[in-house]
Amino acid sequence: MPKFAIQIAYDGTDFCGWQIQKGVGKHLNKKPSIEGTITDAIGTLCGEKVTVISSGRTDAGVHASGQVAHFVLENCDIPVTNLLPGINRLLPDAIEIHQLAEVPDEFRAQRTSRKQYSYYFQQGPADVPQLKRYTMWNRRTLDVVLINQALKYIVGRHDFFSFCSSGAKVSSTIREIFEAEATITPIPGPGLFDPDLQYLIRIRLVGSGFLKQMVRGIAGTLKQIGEKRRPPEDIIKILESRSRDFVGPTAHASGLWLDKVWYPPQEGIEFLNQCPRQPKM
Repeated sequence: MPKFAIQIAYDGTDFCGWQIQKGVGKHLNKKPSIEGTITDAIGTLCGEKVTVISSGRTDAGVHASGQVAHFVLENCDIPVTNLLPGINRLLPDAIEIHQLAEVPDEFRAQRTSRKQYSYYFQQGPADVPQLKRYTMWNRRTLDVVLINQALKYIVGRHDFFSFCSSGAKVSSTIREIFEAEATITPIPGPGLFDPDLQYLIRIRLVGSGFLKQMVRGIAGTLKQIGEKRRPPEDIIKILESRSRDFVGPTAHASGLWLDKVWYPPQEGIEFLNQCPRQPKM
């Protein structure tokens, strides 16, 4: 039975998140899931029931440009070259499969080496309407220097219990952050914006893994630091406290993006980001 890996991009605004939620379709106030929408599209195209396993679950309203998932087909006779365009034709505009490849049976999308998330704050006198779904507008000017000072305390192996959403079921809250930085970037796309007046602040985190709402908790705390309402060193106190009482308000889901997912080189999937082997000392 052939197994396939897919690289997915989606606008998560109108979805309940990646995971299928019970009751969706029975109650009008429930939004569909990314997982369920893709599963239905593949099942309709191939005429069989499939299970789509992702590299991780994103919350409601969170976006992705590099989510990865895998699935197995048992009786589908559609040529591999026709699978990607066929699935995309059945998906809504908010979801697109960018790449698809057959992978070894031992490949598991959830066995990642590292992931990259970005959080986008929008700066300016007013919210840019075209960016409302994809950023979080902040009225106050954020100090990027202070944010980067705080991010230095995030890098490394720490217990991120304080930044984990209450009720999350995990065996360990220890994670390692390899890279963390805040940068100023112009507003993309058509339109003329004064770069000194309206711009984006991107907070980029690369880590071994992330807890539920961990990035949004960090972003909300960095927002307070960037507004000079608390010092960068508060990050140390938060990590040591193992208490959510010291964490800033959870930043809105609209600004969060799953950018990339890396896998060990031995997986052998060409289109996926391969995590480089560490040199032997």
